[in-house]
Amino acid sequence: MKRFAYKIVVFSLILMFAAGAAFGQVSISDMEGYFSTFSDDVAQALPHASTTGLIWSDAKVRGFPHFGVGVSLGAVMIPKDSFVSLADNLSITLPSEITDSELGVPFPAYAVDARVGLPFLPFDVGAKLGMLTPEMSESLGGDVSADYMLAGLDLRFPIIKGGLVLPSLSVAAGYNYLSGGVNATVSNAGNLTDSVDISALIPGASIDFSDPDIRFQWQTHALDFRLQASKGLLIFTPYLGGGYTYGWSQAGGGVASQIGFTGATEQEVRDALDAAGYTFELDDDGFSILSDATGGSFRAFGGMSINLLILKLDLNGQYNFTTQSLGGGLNVRIQI
Repeated sequence: MKRFAYKIVVFSLILMFAAGAAFGQVSISDMEGYFSTFSDDVAQALPHASTTGLIWSDAKVRGFPHFGVGVSLGAVMIPKDSFVSLADNLSITLPSEITDSELGVPFPAYAVDARVGLPFLPFDVGAKLGMLTPEMSESLGGDVSADYMLAGLDLRFPIIKGGLVLPSLSVAAGYNYLSGGVNATVSNAGNLTDSVDISALIPGASIDFSDPDIRFQWQTHALDFRLQASKGLLIFTPYLGGGYTYGWSQAGGGVASQIGFTGATEQEVRDALDAAGYTFELDDDGFSILSDATGGSFRAFGGMSINLLILKLDLNGQYNFTTQSLGGGLNVRIQI
């Protein structure tokens, strides 16, 4: 199940970024402009995407030794205009699945999640983890490698335990961390030594690289608060809820390549970028410009599970009022 889940993540990321592009020399201001709208849209979607996992149908909080464990898959939608604009600037050809979509581009997430009741306390605690290494994604073939990590913890407290008439009602608070990146192989670079021109910061200076890959990356730390109600009806458990997520996020892009410097030392380049106010990552493996996004969003969610003894199949949908974007997910778990 875990291998199937990360294949879904890689497939979605390849769909988002599969491309061939030719890099020439680009100025630092052009590079910032190319990625700014894309980065802003992705950064705003990250806190919402990080909520994948641990939102199970049953809002009833059960004590120890009740527990459950399963796999969650989810996605939130990112406006396609940010991808179209970036593709035009980088001469990337996007697949029709992106350009024909009216809902946006899915930003995928997955996690193995578990929940257990606490002894002597009216709480249960949940944990989730999803990982994908570049080596794992490369084993699937193609010219794209990806890395991914989703981790989180939450604590739930019962407001109404529920019964024959009343639904179960609980509140939850948690922390989520989501990070990842995609490297897509560049075609038609030939024997050119490509570079980012930073002569506007240091006269005659540039950051140089050869045979580059396109690099996209993101990261968020998010606090999540939820209110959820559910009611068991025969083998079904419908549920509704609302949540608020506040995140500290970064997203951006650039090149993955062994890099060098013309007209300045690495430290001089770092100092110049800092002084000019750029948010960037610069190391032996590449150069990226990042955008920061900090803020909160409200969302509504709901769905239903089908309960076959201890096996639960859970489908859900979400709407983010702040970003006006849709999301959805699937969870399969064993719960007792």
